Amino acid sequence: MSFGGVLLKYCMRNTPRFNTNSEALSKRIEAHEKFGEKELNAWIFSHLEPKPGMEILDLGAGRGKQSIDLARIVGPAGHIRAVDISEESLRVLRETAEQAGVANIVEPVWEGLDDFPTHHFERIFDRVVSSYALYYSEAPDRLFPSIYRALKGGGIFFFCGPSGDNNREIKDFQRTLADNVRLTEAGGVEFMEETGRKLAYRYFDEVLLTDFENPLRFNSPESLYAYWSSYNLYDQTLDEVFRKKARQHFEHVSEFLTVKRVRGIRALKSE
Repeated sequence: MSFGGVLLKYCMRNTPRFNTNSEALSKRIEAHEKFGEKELNAWIFSHLEPKPGMEILDLGAGRGKQSIDLARIVGPAGHIRAVDISEESLRVLRETAEQAGVANIVEPVWEGLDDFPTHHFERIFDRVVSSYALYYSEAPDRLFPSIYRALKGGGIFFFCGPSGDNNREIKDFQRTLADNVRLTEAGGVEFMEETGRKLAYRYFDEVLLTDFENPLRFNSPESLYAYWSSYNLYDQTLDEVFRKKARQHFEHVSEFLTVKRVRGIRALKSE
């Protein structure tokens, strides 16, 4: 099987349908930026501590939300390796990097997370970052030690994903739509609260748990629906009733509030 075929097989069996969908990802990012009160990157970078000249690995880079900003920080003397399984997302990342004038700093790499442990590292990194991605690995017990090996002494690995209470408000709203509603959000919560946390403690020398909350205030039924329909909670059988209930909600109040609740884990490799 070709490398592309391996990636496609991996993607189909391991990744919820909206997580490698570039259009859906774009809609979620747009909603966070338009309706959110806080900036995720500011929180991530406060723990990652990027500096000019650093070499940084972004695992699950998507469209480059972290990679592009990191490239501006590390500058021409630095380097960002942006790894993702979605060709479409990497295409957008390349275009954005060119528009931002950092194309010579960002190296997009089309690859699945579970291919990373097979590498012989020709370079090691000052920092490794992964936002909303690591829990799609089928072999995290192999991935974590490979990340440790890819870091320089004194390097920082920061990863984040949904906490157990993430988007509680929109989940509660969805439960009112019909009897016995099943929520289909991806399994990132268990990874962030259990598997990933335990692996960080096992392989790294110092670990810090941190949390981030970003209230999203939607101002119309259309904006609320657009967000929900690009998210893994989306249930096609509830589509019409969601639209109806959203319209009814905004007949009585001017906004719908839900909160993105994020768990972050900062892991340090000693000198």
